[in-house]
Amino acid sequence: MFEWKQSLQKTRYVMDLIFLISFMIISAPQSTGILLHEWLSIVFIIPFIIHLLLHWDWIKQSFKRLCSNISAKERFNTVWNYLLYVMMLIVIASGFLVSEVLLPDLNITIQIQDFWSKIHHDSATLIMPMLGVHLALHWRYRIVKLTNKIRVKKATV
Repeated sequence: MFEWKQSLQKTRYVMDLIFLISFMIISAPQSTGILLHEWLSIVFIIPFIIHLLLHWDWIKQSFKRLCSNISAKERFNTVWNYLLYVMMLIVIASGFLVSEVLLPDLNITIQIQDFWSKIHHDSATLIMPMLGVHLALHWRYRIVKLTNKIRVKKATV
């Protein structure tokens, strides 16, 4: 059982890293161009879903714990994670509604509305500092886990 949990932790680390790197790449359409930005955004949905599934136990527990007596720090962390999730959904959904390349390539015609362009731009801009706060909230946890893993490996060598 311990090996399975350890393997799950490794998988989470790797997938979270892939998730972060892919997010950083698609967050710079000026660097990738609109074509690549839109197609990579479709591919990005896969690590997004995997991230949610790998952390599903936390998602279920956190919702239950949110209704119980928890510390202000834990409550903030939980609410922040849910807000980040909603913001990610807004960015993804509005991205489809302002598609300049992807949908036309799929023979789907859509009239891009200024409202959705503004929503996509503003939510995509706002999600960057939100992600920074999310990473900062989990930074200590990740460092402690990594440090413990290094200590265990040194002790077994």
